Amino acid sequence: MTYLAQLFPGKARNIASARSELVARIESGPGHATIETFMGAASSTQREIKTVHLFVTSKSNLFIREIAELLCAGFRAAGCSTQLFVDQIPVERTEEGKIQIVVTPHEFFNLFLSQQLSLEKIQRLTNHLFLLSTEQPESVWFHSNLIMAPHAPAMLDIHLLGVAAYRARGLRCFHLPLGYHPLLEQREKPANSERDVDICLLAAMTDRREGFIAANADFFAARNCHLRLVPLGFAKTEDTRSYLHAAKRNALLQRTKILLNVHYSELSYFEWHRTLVGLANRCCLITETCEGFAPFVPGKHFIMAKADDLITCCEYYLEHEDEREAIAGAAYDFMRERFTQEGNCRAFLQQIEKTVRGGNAKEQFTFNVESNAEASLKTEPLPSALTKRISRKPIALFVSALRDDLSNMFRLTDRKSATICKKSTDPMASAHRTAVLCDMRRGYAERFDSQEKARQKGEAIFRLLDSPRFDHSAPAISVVLTLYNYAAYIQQCLKSLEDAKTAAIPGGIEVVIVNDASTDDSLEQAIGAQKNSRHPVRIVDKRFNTGLADARNIGLELARAPFAFILDADNMVFPRALEQLHTTMVNDSSAAVYSMLCRFQGSHSHRDGLLSYFDWDPQMLVERPYIDAMALFDRRQLIEIGGYDNELYKFGWFGWEDYELWLRIAQAKLRVSFLPNVLCLYRHHETSMSNATNLFDRELVSQLIKKYHALVETYPPKNRILGVDRLRFEEAVRTIPEKRKRADVLSARLE
Repeated sequence: MTYLAQLFPGKARNIASARSELVARIESGPGHATIETFMGAASSTQREIKTVHLFVTSKSNLFIREIAELLCAGFRAAGCSTQLFVDQIPVERTEEGKIQIVVTPHEFFNLFLSQQLSLEKIQRLTNHLFLLSTEQPESVWFHSNLIMAPHAPAMLDIHLLGVAAYRARGLRCFHLPLGYHPLLEQREKPANSERDVDICLLAAMTDRREGFIAANADFFAARNCHLRLVPLGFAKTEDTRSYLHAAKRNALLQRTKILLNVHYSELSYFEWHRTLVGLANRCCLITETCEGFAPFVPGKHFIMAKADDLITCCEYYLEHEDEREAIAGAAYDFMRERFTQEGNCRAFLQQIEKTVRGGNAKEQFTFNVESNAEASLKTEPLPSALTKRISRKPIALFVSALRDDLSNMFRLTDRKSATICKKSTDPMASAHRTAVLCDMRRGYAERFDSQEKARQKGEAIFRLLDSPRFDHSAPAISVVLTLYNYAAYIQQCLKSLEDAKTAAIPGGIEVVIVNDASTDDSLEQAIGAQKNSRHPVRIVDKRFNTGLADARNIGLELARAPFAFILDADNMVFPRALEQLHTTMVNDSSAAVYSMLCRFQGSHSHRDGLLSYFDWDPQMLVERPYIDAMALFDRRQLIEIGGYDNELYKFGWFGWEDYELWLRIAQAKLRVSFLPNVLCLYRHHETSMSNATNLFDRELVSQLIKKYHALVETYPPKNRILGVDRLRFEEAVRTIPEKRKRADVLSARLE
């Protein structure tokens, strides 16, 4: 429950029943400050707003503070004495001609004011505050605003849909639209004025957006795209790595051809702040169908289409530069000349002043939704060539789907048993699962010991099979490809490497296939592919099956290139992946570079979502694993920090060796870069060995505390600690006598 729900408990019980209470409270008057009272007792001809104070908290999302700064600049340009207060308490009584605006209430109250004042004082103070909402109707944050709305003189909203939603609940609400101001533009033009980013998407991560990107991964992978997703659930501040602050974001948009907008949900909400920032930096906006975009005109100032047609529109406007630049230019000129923040703030002040003079708020301030709806109906047609493409798309999709279905009928697919990892509440099944996993854990440990004994005796633990090209190359990238019983997939994986564009990589690539003692015909498949490969290929045929971590470490030792790309034999890369990762690695001088991955099941056309979609952030990493192993590494630095941890299998931490490596990289403070585009394909199996982790909490937690307590103390997590629920983590630690004291200290620091 948020603090606001505690503050107004009558509204927190049930939002549906609370709506009638809101209307009754407004009509009856008690607890609700009228605008007339708020503006003071001066004569109606003297009620002019001359001072505007805006309030935000430093704990708010950065874009909220940007909106506050934009409004502050607009009111100041409109002739008001204006100040923006950060982490300061508004006054309870305001002099005549002054208004106070909180941007946005759900963050200001929950993250700041609740720690400063008592409940009674906050209730009383709310009677003297205009509350500006920026949230989509029906979101949790919108409903949070509903709790305190009846106590304020009025709600304000930047969007017509928000205005309508508040008014539908019987609340007074006014429209305070955002508009153009030079603050929105990149002030210093980049040295390279070329727009080299084809598509930019800036958005919070939701299932809907994840599905859209995954479904169109081939399109994004083939182009220079910047798909910047940020996590939900907490405020994005200067310390949040995934969120670009204004200067970096605007510099990116100055290099962008198309700003692509995909809605947060099924609600057709026009994202005003994101739109204005994109248009102010002369991007061509392509968005799915939306409402509340007036006075902009679709087809003239931006492109609007159904979600299924967005990619077709992007393809068209990337091909037609003149048309794309004409739309971006028309929007930019319209904003500067006719849709400024100064003008919008003036119009808002006139609404407030007119309401007070008129004395009938209900009549004087009914927003003319009908006229704005008429404005929203104004559109200009899409180019006929684009319209024809869109009309042909259903036929093309049908043919593609038929082709995939026919292909899948004859494709060998792996039907692994899910016995090990399917969760079950049946005690017998759980006991069996534990026994199987314990047996697996024991088997890996025994084979690893056998391998070490053989090594100490001087016995060969693997044999090398090199292609003729291998001795005559000096590659820049070694693709370390681990293989264990993946005969059904190895050909697809290697074909993706054959299709890879490597001309821009000095020296090209080599492929090091590490066969971890497969029992199927994986080795034969690899040897057959080696003969026809255009790349130098080394096959490392191991005697003992010792697990993924050891196989990768052996591959790293036997590779020759300065950079190593980690790839499992059931996964694939898009053609430009290695080239782009290498460029980023060299330009950033990083120890590691990773990109987004597209999950798929069965056929690679059956997309299942994304992985590795957030920027490098040690704070997020200590809470949970969110980056896969598929990445490009500086091979020397990776070996220097110890490579992959072979001990994890002894503790039952199956499948999480890549997470442990990222933790070690964070603890070593090595530089990591994120390439925000979908460049690789990750095969999602029904089984997942990482699901077994919670069966061995005792040993696992002991290992984690020993290795990473300093990292956890540096980046205190909130709900999870190193991939384990915080409460479960602390309980498990306290079962280990020698760790209890450290657990108590750690818990205290995390509070």
